[in-house]
Amino acid sequence: MIDLSGRHLLSSLDFTPEEMGALLAFARDIKAGRVRPALTGKVGALLFFNPSVRTRVSCEAALARFGGTGIALAAGKDTWNFECGEGVVMDGATQEHVRELAPVLSRMGHLVGIRKSDLITVGSAQAAVSDSYATLARDEFLQRFAEFAEVPVVNLESNRWHPLQGLADALTMQEKLGEPRGKKYVLTWTWHPKSLPVATPHSQLLAAADLGMRVTLLRPEGWGLEPEVVRRARARAEARGGSLEETDDVEAAYRGAHVVCAKEWGALDYYGRFEEERRVKQPLRERWIVDLDKLQRTDDAFFLHCLPVRRNVVVADAVLNSRLSAVVDQAENRLWTAAAVFGALVGR
Repeated sequence: MIDLSGRHLLSSLDFTPEEMGALLAFARDIKAGRVRPALTGKVGALLFFNPSVRTRVSCEAALARFGGTGIALAAGKDTWNFECGEGVVMDGATQEHVRELAPVLSRMGHLVGIRKSDLITVGSAQAAVSDSYATLARDEFLQRFAEFAEVPVVNLESNRWHPLQGLADALTMQEKLGEPRGKKYVLTWTWHPKSLPVATPHSQLLAAADLGMRVTLLRPEGWGLEPEVVRRARARAEARGGSLEETDDVEAAYRGAHVVCAKEWGALDYYGRFEEERRVKQPLRERWIVDLDKLQRTDDAFFLHCLPVRRNVVVADAVLNSRLSAVVDQAENRLWTAAAVFGALVGR
């Protein structure tokens, strides 16, 4: 059982690859019934600014299965509106400051999970631009909350990171491949009608890197991920005996792959100019869908997607309905990795 008591998980970069590996081993043991995380009597406050299915259910289920309690709150609906800036005169729409919120929730529970991403929306509506990507990537609310919290804080998805998704992907790849080190992993951009966040692909990239895989980031020119994240992922991959390359060559990327993970994300160069981006990427739609023809170029690769996924837009029915799809196993592993994270952070 790994003990990371009192630490926050805001990004995979908060932990070494060895610590991430220990969390995965803990999750495997929990799933196999060999150990139980010490969550009996523990309370987790789960603060959601965005819609959620897998994240909310997996976190609540992880606590409930092992004797704890999850209290999910919809920010701005079940709660007041929150402020995190310093020196702000709060005579507008916000009523509660994170300086009070964080210690209060800390003293009522044993951990706090926060999901706050400015680009997550329901339906066809595109998120409104509230600031530049560089500003949003600082994840100010999450960082400020962690600064004033007295218990571990877990990032349930922010503007820049989704570490629990990365862990679930890594566990799935270990289960399917045995030893992922040296295997070829393709993270492919796919077309989508909206500009979606980069948090999930950032964490997925790091997950494969920490496993020592041969990582290929496949994306059209202009749709690369944040350069600093790619740099850090490449360094971690190489330290584990793997590699990371970027390409827009679809045929070459799929060739010999053992895992194909699809994710749609918006171009950082077009951030805030979503209608312009929509026009520019429209010609990419037909080429950048995951279909059986592409998977036939692989080394019998299985398919991953974090869900929800738009069928026959991001990936063809023929892939999702086939033995190649591991998306349900991947989603289930959100439960076991959440249990491992919570158990490790709250300690004994």
